[in-house]
Amino acid sequence: MRTIIFAALLLVSVVLQAQMISDLQKSGSIKCYTIGNDSSVHYAQPLAIRLVNAARTKLEVKIPAGFVFVATDSSYQNIVITESVVATLQPGQTKQLNLRGMCMERSDHAPSGTCHYNPDKMAPEKIVKLAQFIEKNKFWSPAGQQAMWTLINDEPLYAVSSLDTSQAAILQKYLSEITGKKIEEIPEDQSYLYDYHVKPHKVTVGGEVEFDMKHKIMVVWALYSEDGILLREMYNGPVEGHQILTFEYDAEVYSDPVYYLKLVADDKVLYNKRLSFDR
Repeated sequence: MRTIIFAALLLVSVVLQAQMISDLQKSGSIKCYTIGNDSSVHYAQPLAIRLVNAARTKLEVKIPAGFVFVATDSSYQNIVITESVVATLQPGQTKQLNLRGMCMERSDHAPSGTCHYNPDKMAPEKIVKLAQFIEKNKFWSPAGQQAMWTLINDEPLYAVSSLDTSQAAILQKYLSEITGKKIEEIPEDQSYLYDYHVKPHKVTVGGEVEFDMKHKIMVVWALYSEDGILLREMYNGPVEGHQILTFEYDAEVYSDPVYYLKLVADDKVLYNKRLSFDR
């Protein structure tokens, strides 16, 4: 019993000593290099960070859920962290980590390895609460990203759309609680945009791709813009063995000349297919 109590007290002590990454960077104790993570997507692990302890003592570096990283190029998305990190570094030690986070600006380019980021500060209160809720429930998913955009852009709660309807419903309910908004039905003329089970109404573009998976894994198969922005889920669920995944979308709604189909599992992009059309 004494050993258990001592271990618990030690853990609390470590957490309490952790210092915010932005404060350590300003003091010069930590050198921080952050870029977009090309192997992931903007709602999973969008940032790769390298921390260098430039101090003479051990440091505990804290990056909490709700903390914001700002892109040095304003055409790229800023990212809010959705999983807290406490990294321990000995003097002179370097650590590299991938950070869970979500896009804060739907209209900007998704993070890439060509864009650098700087640690900034905590987001506004409601965004922090949502980031913590996503962390608590492990909603590092398209539904979680749609919830973040819905909150930031003050959209109707039905904009939290996903093929994982259970996650979407939980996130809608939570947003209703923190914003006071009512959960409304999707207007009929917008059903295709927000209900991914609805078939294309007008011009259908589609096809299929075959995969061979050695082990059963959970995947998200989705359409992305040329800038890497998630647009529409095609499939969200398990795949195993020889699998054929189909895709289709309404070309009058998604009318850009270039899109990408991505298969994402375990936060990594397993397949990335460019779709190009002459308009």
